[in-house]
Formats: sequence, C-alpha cells, structure tokens
Amino acid sequence: MSRVTAAVLAAVLLGGGLLGPAACSRDSAHDQREVETPDAVERPEETPNVEKSDGEGEGGEVARTVHVSAEEFSFEGFPETLPVGTVEFVLDNTGSVEHDLVLEELGDEVVVPETAPGESAAGRVALLQRGEYTFYCSVGDHRARGMEITVTAE
Repeated sequence: MSRVTAAVLAAVLLGGGLLGPAACSRDSAHDQREVETPDAVERPEETPNVEKSDGEGEGGEVARTVHVSAEEFSFEGFPETLPVGTVEFVLDNTGSVEHDLVLEELGDEVVVPETAPGESAAGRVALLQRGEYTFYCSVGDHRARGMEITVTAE
C-alpha cells in the first residue's frame, strides 16, 4: 500500500468517514456482560495472617465485638468461630489477679493488655484469613494452667 493510500485510508477512518461516531458508540445490548471475579483471594490455612488493628483507616471496621471474662484459670465467652476481619475483644477480669489476652499467631503480641481484677480493657485485631487462632493469657503460668483457647475464623 502506498503512503498516499495509507494516509487517505487513515483520514477516512479517523475523520468520521467509515468508522465515525458509530464505531466509538456503545451498543447497550452488548454491554450486558457480567464478569466473574473472586470475592476474596484464598490463602493457605496453615499460617493464619493477622495484624494488630487500632480500628482506624481501611479495614478498621469492626466485624464483631467479643466480650470475654477472665478468671483463674480460664476464659469464658469465647465463641467457637469468629469472622475474618477486625474483631474487638473486651476483656472483663472477674478474677483476683491480673490477666491479659495474647494472640499466638500475632507473634505473641498482646491484644488486650494486663487488666487488674475487677477492671475491663479492650483491644482489636485483624484476622486476615480463615484458619485457627490461639488466644491465651501470658501472665505468669496462666497459659500452662489452662488459660488458652483456639477458635476458628471463617
């Protein structure tokens, strides 16, 4: 094709000749397509992914608030399952010594700090995937004496 023929063809196509506005317009009958996208990317369940959450910014919306009582040497009020997302824990210390709430999968970081007898404290954690999570009290030998519970995030 010569340069002149190519230039004329380009001018006709781009200038509204053969392909004009109709070539760029949308046909609503053809825009009725649906594209399936996954709701969430599945991650392996062997190593749950969590992060400490202050509840602010993206992902800070609380999916569930869990009220837990702590006394020597047990927790009461833990559900068997938790939602994936940010979970707020309110720890009510009904015992006679201090207790805290630590998440093993968070690198043993404290979710709720040591709380005096008769007091309450709260903390948030983002459970970023499905899997099992182990919570425990890190004060003294409380974990060894039974202050540990494993729950499933779904």
